[in-house]
Amino acid sequence: MKDNRLKGIIALAVVTVVAFGAVYGSKALTKKNTTNDGTNGQTETPVEGAIDVTGADGITAARETDDGFAVTAQAKGFAGNVVLEINFGKDGKTINGVTVVKHSETPGYGANVENEDYLAQFDGITAPVWLPGNAPAGATENAAETTVEETAEQPANVELKDGTYTAETAFGSNGFKDVVTVTIANGAITEVVWDAVKEDGSKKSVMAANGEYVMTEDGPTWDEQAKAIAAYVVEKQSTDAINLDENGKTDSVAGVSISVDGFVSLVEQCLAQASGLLKDGIYKVQADEAENGYLYMLTLKVENGAITSVVWDAVNEIGEYKSYLSAVGEYKMTDNGPTWKEQADALAAFVIENQSTKDIVMDENGKTDSVAGVSISVDGFVDLTEKALKLAASGEGAESTEEPAAGGSDLAGAGTEIDAISGATFTSNAVVEAINKAYEFISAYVAK
Repeated sequence: MKDNRLKGIIALAVVTVVAFGAVYGSKALTKKNTTNDGTNGQTETPVEGAIDVTGADGITAARETDDGFAVTAQAKGFAGNVVLEINFGKDGKTINGVTVVKHSETPGYGANVENEDYLAQFDGITAPVWLPGNAPAGATENAAETTVEETAEQPANVELKDGTYTAETAFGSNGFKDVVTVTIANGAITEVVWDAVKEDGSKKSVMAANGEYVMTEDGPTWDEQAKAIAAYVVEKQSTDAINLDENGKTDSVAGVSISVDGFVSLVEQCLAQASGLLKDGIYKVQADEAENGYLYMLTLKVENGAITSVVWDAVNEIGEYKSYLSAVGEYKMTDNGPTWKEQADALAAFVIENQSTKDIVMDENGKTDSVAGVSISVDGFVDLTEKALKLAASGEGAESTEEPAAGGSDLAGAGTEIDAISGATFTSNAVVEAINKAYEFISAYVAK
């Protein structure tokens, strides 16, 4: 009996020692590492190869690898943070690859950051990086980031023009597109309306009010929260006081728990339209579908805040442009009178002279007598021009108006020029900023 008791005590002691060793061993393999992604929590990070990122701007994680270093960095894009993992060689300068960890950019525009062809350009290049036309003077290591920050600055005390302005997103994976309308009267914001609409016309505000769109069993509905954040903008007369975390949420407005980064972006687009200020760049838009066998497109150029060029054209299924066919006599409307191209050029010149389309008055057939010599339907031209002007108000989709820096993509090994994402200026800038932040962080680490 005593032998059995003794054996039981010994067995219990062995189990206790083994369990303690397992717990202690697991703790020895990991350490608590405070992240720098804007959260107050902590993450478990493997000790082996982990690099402390506490206090590093925009850096959420870093570690040593067999080939060098891996740094996770983030920067603000168009619809939220773009989070990248950048793999560097042992020199801390050569980029061995870039992976997209997370983003919420617009499908067809900023979401192209995930395209393999776009990401392939980073394999083997050297940091820092910059976009075409933004090569840092003397190829200094921090000039690329400075360029991004400077272009993001907004003029102060801009007068808002009275009117109602609308901005919207594309339809998202949830089936909704967000729509924001801002009304300006006597130079002040008097009303802001935020809603989300399905392709069948169903509104999230109505669905939420009727109980068809429920987030939680208690607490404010989506509609109530949307009205609260809209009222806050009217009260503050801007979005400046809305502080966003990395998930696009805010604690600036009581009772608002939904993500509001998309709302903020759309309000800012409306205010940009109301300010009448256009951001320099080349903006390209096209019709949603072909008409009479032609797909219409328009390119608008802004320099020093003014429209300097408008090109309207259309292409058929075999790649022939209407401007060319018109000029060589293969596309005729009448035997005499201005050709289609001449009329398209007259419309473009009118917009450049007036810096808007508001003076083009159309009848029910989409025709106008506002521009001499123009007899073609102009509603498609006006629609595309206004779409381009909305982009120019926000800067979204801008291509550089400057020629790429001389000397190609690599300036004396000091860094690399990279391609932008077509139609996604904010996302392209976010990629540059995140990579350069990662480069600065790892360069400082290597230099230690």
